[in-house]
Amino acid sequence: MINDFFNWCVLVLEIMADLTGMSYELINILIFVIFQPLLIVIFFYLWRRETKRYRGISDYYDFHK
Repeated sequence: MINDFFNWCVLVLEIMADLTGMSYELINILIFVIFQPLLIVIFFYLWRRETKRYRGISDYYDFHK
């Protein structure tokens, strides 16, 4: 089952390589070295921003009770 999933992922990367004209290796690097870490950093920033915003709202309402 794991091998089937892996082979499917490789097939998808190979199809993307054919469609874009890039190599399989370049697409792999773009996805797993650039895009994935970038998304992790972006979502961490958004999470921190929301927790700070919620904390400010929470403190305001607790103070005015």
